[in-house]
Amino acid sequence: MKTKPVSRTNSLIGSLVTGILVASAALAGATAASAQSMAGMQHDMKSTASDSSMKMHMAMQENQKKMNDMQMSGDIDRDFAMMMRAHHQAGIDMAKVEAESGKNPEMVKEAKKIIASQQKDIQKFDSWLQKHPSK
Repeated sequence: MKTKPVSRTNSLIGSLVTGILVASAALAGATAASAQSMAGMQHDMKSTASDSSMKMHMAMQENQKKMNDMQMSGDIDRDFAMMMRAHHQAGIDMAKVEAESGKNPEMVKEAKKIIASQQKDIQKFDSWLQKHPSK
């Protein structure tokens, strides 16, 4: 199989991509600086609901990282129990924020139901995992 020499077109494309990346980085820096200068003003205008939404988002991100970092055992049943336990914990963490800060009575009630039911599920997963240790 013959190899083609690098064409002038490939070189131009490479230069164009490099230029786009440099311009994007510059724009990102300008946008970040602008966002930081407005952060103080925006924080004053944000409601506690906004802060609560951020707490909920952070709880979800933390739990997602934990799930991503889990080592799978190769035992599908054990892996299911571990992952569902973590998934339910994420639901509980999010529901706690809603229960504490939510404004809509229907959603607050639902959050409280989720906390109770998913805590029971976690207890079942924990019990099963204790009875079926990894090999």
